Amino acid sequence: MKKKIALSGSMLVFFGALFWSLNAPLVKFLEVDALLTCGLRSLIAGIVLLPFLRPSKLHWSPWLAVYLVSYAGLCLGVVLALRQTSAAIAIGMQYASIVWLFLASTIVNRKLERKRVLPVVLITVGVVIFMLSGISGSSMTGNLIALTESVSFAFMTVGAKKSAGDNPLGLTALANLFTGLFIFLFLPPQFADLGTLTGMEWTIILILGIVQIGLGYALYNMGVRRISPQKASVIALWEMILGPVWVAVFLHEYPGLLVLTGFVIIIAGILADARADGAAS
Repeated sequence: MKKKIALSGSMLVFFGALFWSLNAPLVKFLEVDALLTCGLRSLIAGIVLLPFLRPSKLHWSPWLAVYLVSYAGLCLGVVLALRQTSAAIAIGMQYASIVWLFLASTIVNRKLERKRVLPVVLITVGVVIFMLSGISGSSMTGNLIALTESVSFAFMTVGAKKSAGDNPLGLTALANLFTGLFIFLFLPPQFADLGTLTGMEWTIILILGIVQIGLGYALYNMGVRRISPQKASVIALWEMILGPVWVAVFLHEYPGLLVLTGFVIIIAGILADARADGAAS
């Protein structure tokens, strides 16, 4: 009798973050309009996952609209922030969502989870240090745009848990189609760049759409159904850690001391969070 191997919610979210982390080395090969890249990869992800869309299995509620808007807001926030501030801040700021989710949980449940205080503090300090590594290439406007990412990420995580129902892959397809169409209709990119794309660049865009965005968010949405939004946002931090690792391995661009310090503190926070879970079980 064959045994079925089922991945836990935590592992699904981790693999989602693993695929997200491919963004850092891959986009370095692209020299096209950022909005065009964002729109194309979203449409590709949405079309590839469209066969999995089962409207009757989604939870059609205001939370679905919250998810779609926050997902699009997150994708656009990263792209717009990258234009005006450093990559470290543009990518790292979204993980300040951990603070918002912790505060929201405390207010809603009217209870402070003391065992979560240390992990949240460590992770927040690590994220701040990580972002300080790119402060020389930052701007106040770009930093404020990046700050909106943390709010979008928090709402996206909660929205995914409340609206995915039994169709997380379909939810991912819907979100990406919404994002791609919104960009092309209301924020038209430089379509002229389409004629300049090489075969290698099209391959990279396909990988970004199918694997990095499509599969990454599909796994994240599957995983967040089984664990709390706070826990999912902590595990998602592996994107911040793995992204620069791939850049170092494949592009030989190595992180500085501040980045490494931030990594160590973030990992300490993740371990402290895992220990808190162990103590609670």
